[in-house]
Amino acid sequence: MTQSRTFKAAILSSGQFLVTLASLISATVLSRLFTKEDYAAYRQTLLAYAFVAPLLALGLPQALYYFIPRDRENSRSILTGNLLLLFLMGGIFAVAIWCGGNQLLANRFNNPAISRLLLIYSPYALLALPVSTVSACLMSCNRVKMLAIYNVASRILTVVFIIGLVLIWRTPKASIGATVLAELIIFAPAIVLMYRATAGTGWLPDIANIRQQIKYSVPLGIASMIGIISMNLDKVIVSSMCTPENFAVYANAAIEIPLIGILTGSVTAVLMPDIVRFYKEGNKAAALELWKRSGVKCAMILLPAMCFLFVMAPEVMRVLFSDKYNDSVHPFRIYLLLLPIRTVTWGPMLMAAGKSSWILSRTGSTLLFNLILSIILVSQLGYIGAAISTVAVTYLWAVPYNTIAISKLYGFPLCKIFPFRDIFVITVLAILGTFVCMMKQYLPSLSDFVRLAIISPLYMLTVVFLMQRFGPPSVRNRPSDLIDLVANRVIGTSINWIKKNLL
Repeated sequence: MTQSRTFKAAILSSGQFLVTLASLISATVLSRLFTKEDYAAYRQTLLAYAFVAPLLALGLPQALYYFIPRDRENSRSILTGNLLLLFLMGGIFAVAIWCGGNQLLANRFNNPAISRLLLIYSPYALLALPVSTVSACLMSCNRVKMLAIYNVASRILTVVFIIGLVLIWRTPKASIGATVLAELIIFAPAIVLMYRATAGTGWLPDIANIRQQIKYSVPLGIASMIGIISMNLDKVIVSSMCTPENFAVYANAAIEIPLIGILTGSVTAVLMPDIVRFYKEGNKAAALELWKRSGVKCAMILLPAMCFLFVMAPEVMRVLFSDKYNDSVHPFRIYLLLLPIRTVTWGPMLMAAGKSSWILSRTGSTLLFNLILSIILVSQLGYIGAAISTVAVTYLWAVPYNTIAISKLYGFPLCKIFPFRDIFVITVLAILGTFVCMMKQYLPSLSDFVRLAIISPLYMLTVVFLMQRFGPPSVRNRPSDLIDLVANRVIGTSINWIKKNLL
């Protein structure tokens, strides 16, 4: 059961990893092919849907994780009801755009160019919302092989299609049109796979079940909506208060390292059942210790990555987005400061205690504070203020909220909740390792890519040596613990499965 759970976590995380990687590849190519104005129009058009997608989805895709396992004999009917609701919400988005929403957003974003782009983009929600149920449906039906193949094929097709058309017609219209067409192409296979995976003699939806899905999913949708809005709030504010050129610079900097999602997501999925079990058994100390230990092990990867990217940020930005986006370095470095907190996932500790409502309260209050502070700082400092606001609110509000909540629920003093000492030691060692990066000034004749290729493995070896010699007692001379968790149990399992089933 443990291996099966780990493997499923790997598939889910790899799906999100592929989405993030595909977006990064597209951004890298389009940043070079477009002017800043055209690239800003492209990103602002995508942002219009990304910002409202959680509201449109209403948590319905996640509802399938609950309803299909409970009634597998009628899972096909359940799926139909779910898809109809999502298709209806997608239609609402399209109609809203055609009824003046495009002009409203163009005025709000100070960019008339996106008005026509939004009209081209309007059918996207009709396709993307139903497709968003693929992971939940196939995973609930134990069709992991189908999901893995679909994730890889759909992401590759989307990237190739978008880049291919843009290379022919180098305009934002081509990129938006290609995005919609690519979603149309993967829409049919997604529907076919889901209906083949589900069971039942009838496929017509049941009205009573639709009501149950709405009742169950709306609270999830609200929480998800607040979370996604929080992630995109800074971009919306920058887009509304700054020029399109400044938005283009900021949008490329406000990215998440693909490594974070697959690492923390996999670790959380693997440890969550044990944390819940310990809490129910009354062994809160064991639950807290397991959570802290996983955070320290994640820190061994994320904190060195933070320090390396901070020092090498100019080279990374130029390699990814070209010299036009040198100014992206500054917000990129500010966002890297969030990585020490990303070493742990706070939600599972509250969920294990049955306090999901506390998560909603924290997310909502964080969103409100970030909105107010972002508007103030952006008006005074420009787009850099949005990044500062996000980091400040996270450390001054969200982290204390989580720490106090866990302290109260698990009965430990505040100083015992977060592994402050171990995180501090790992951070210091990671910073010391960055002295290796100073050699970049002695390689002026080499390209940024070559310098990264030379320095990154040297930095990695240096940090591994420092961790083994001077790391925290819980990980000193035991880097294999983390390798076993992430590589052997997640990546290794995936590789073995690919060899067995696909090769």
